[in-house]
Amino acid sequence: MTNNSSTRWQPIIALGLPALTMLFGLQTMRVLLPLIVYHYGVQPGVSTIGMGLYALGVFLAAFLAAAARRLLRPRFALLLTAGGVALLRLAEQFSPLARLDLFLATAGTVLFLFFLPVYLGHVRGQRERGAADYALGLLLGLALDTALHGLAGTLDLSWQPGLLTGIIVLVLALVQLALLARCARREPTPAASDVGFLTGLPFLALGPLLFLQALIFQNVAQLTTLTGWPLPLALGAIVLGNALGLAAATLLVTRPEWNRWPLALLLGLGLLVALALGALDGWVAALGLIVGQVSSAGLLTLVLLQQGARADRPGLWRTTIAHGLGMFLFAVPVFIYYASYDLGLPLDNALLFYAAAATASVCALGATVRSRAEGPIQSPGRLAIGIALALLLLPLASFVAWRAPQPVIGTGYPARIMSYNLHQGFDTDGRLGMEALAQTIEREQPDVVALQEVSRGWYINGSLDTLTWLSRRLDMPYIFGPATDSVWGNAILSRYPIADYGDGKLPRNGSPMERGYLWACVDVGNGQELLVIVTHLHHVETDHDIHVHQVSTVLDFWAERPSAVILGDMNSLPQSPEMGLFRDAGLLDAFAELETGKGYTWPSYDPYERIDYIWYTPDFRADDFAITTGTASDHLGVAVTLAQ
Repeated sequence: MTNNSSTRWQPIIALGLPALTMLFGLQTMRVLLPLIVYHYGVQPGVSTIGMGLYALGVFLAAFLAAAARRLLRPRFALLLTAGGVALLRLAEQFSPLARLDLFLATAGTVLFLFFLPVYLGHVRGQRERGAADYALGLLLGLALDTALHGLAGTLDLSWQPGLLTGIIVLVLALVQLALLARCARREPTPAASDVGFLTGLPFLALGPLLFLQALIFQNVAQLTTLTGWPLPLALGAIVLGNALGLAAATLLVTRPEWNRWPLALLLGLGLLVALALGALDGWVAALGLIVGQVSSAGLLTLVLLQQGARADRPGLWRTTIAHGLGMFLFAVPVFIYYASYDLGLPLDNALLFYAAAATASVCALGATVRSRAEGPIQSPGRLAIGIALALLLLPLASFVAWRAPQPVIGTGYPARIMSYNLHQGFDTDGRLGMEALAQTIEREQPDVVALQEVSRGWYINGSLDTLTWLSRRLDMPYIFGPATDSVWGNAILSRYPIADYGDGKLPRNGSPMERGYLWACVDVGNGQELLVIVTHLHHVETDHDIHVHQVSTVLDFWAERPSAVILGDMNSLPQSPEMGLFRDAGLLDAFAELETGKGYTWPSYDPYERIDYIWYTPDFRADDFAITTGTASDHLGVAVTLAQ
């Protein structure tokens, strides 16, 4: 009876424990990085380099995994790392403070980084079978994480307080802890938990592969943006890709007679092709993403199969060195990718993806050259594939219930216009607070909203699609204009139909971050139109030469057309030469025309500068100018009613 029960639980434990720990670990990392940027990063004296050093320090803790395992003993190390990840993730769900969130996310990420090699050492006692189950479990964890992330509208459960989200996280944590208890009780500590240094080195591929998964292959918001599909459809494509990736991994596990090094070469080439396709738009981007998921799943499986087959010595330090190098190759590219927009690094960010793909491919090729297939493996691959396919029900249900916001037919002027810099969705304490932003906009009851700092999948912003979320929450259709990359820029929400729209780039003139403008012809009804131009100028106020060139580009596009507004975060003071260009062009400053006083809009918690503007053409009559209150963003919004 006991043996039958043990046999029945074995595949569930083999898949469920690494999958749920992977789920919690990925969620925790998506909380950690934004908090480093928006909470720790705004503390006095902290620079971009300081933020990078904090993050690097966390991920370099992976080099301590072997020492922690030796100090704690293998069984307790497994209990502490896996159980700690679940308990810290649960605590973070109910944390009311950003500072506490940062502590919990830091500790949870470190334990997750320890878990990855510790658990590999644990399953090496089962040779290739244990490593194969581990590979499938990690891939299933990716699939579970993306499915939950997408089902939540890309706003992670971590940022959604409430009873329902708390219960979901609690149930998942209790399941993981139950599986962990059974695993620790039933499975002995293996005598051979490590491999030779060269044999263990391919394990570093995990870091580059996680980098690709986080920024591209599991990025629901980015695929939504690139394809223009409804979010549930983009989610469905990624969930399908994950299922196909698990199917590919299962084939590799159950076909030991296949010559593995040609497969590693083929999968590596597939990964490079996937990146090239993923840089395009539409269904080609979705196809590239699916190819990338299958390729990366296959590469990870080949690496881990070798890690199980060649276990022949105690300890874990050789595996830990490889793992630490892998996490270094995760953290550094993430830092370079986003810091380059602030530091102006002379690098095409796309090269980071190709470098990661090449590194993972070389590791898998090296692993297959040095591996010895042990024969057929009894794996829970069918169970993993079944679960991944069942996850397709989530985007299907979401798609059935999906209702895209629809414009309403207006009756002509007046129309209320608003400009708001979203600060990527984060409040001044560093927490992701989309509902507070939505309520701030709602209080002004605008007909058209011009948004800046719109993030649609940046990993350091929690991989959230802020625009889709706000559009559905406010029931306002949107258009988007990418600026810095394909998923960050400006947007316009409009209750009224948009007759035409487009976007353009602003001159950089040596500035590190590419900026742009977005325009729309809004049909306000009664045969009247409104030309809306939103922009976000270079962020250094004293760089007047750059601002002058950027404002000139916007004014050239406007071309003195009537019934127009130019609005946004100008990062310029009222008496600056670049703002003088708007006045010289005959445009009117809404605040200056209607209000007295300073009109400060930044920073929202103690404003001392006016850098957000609404400029309008003289054929309008302006009324009811307002500056929002609150700290939902680091900027205050500005709004005005225009009539003719």
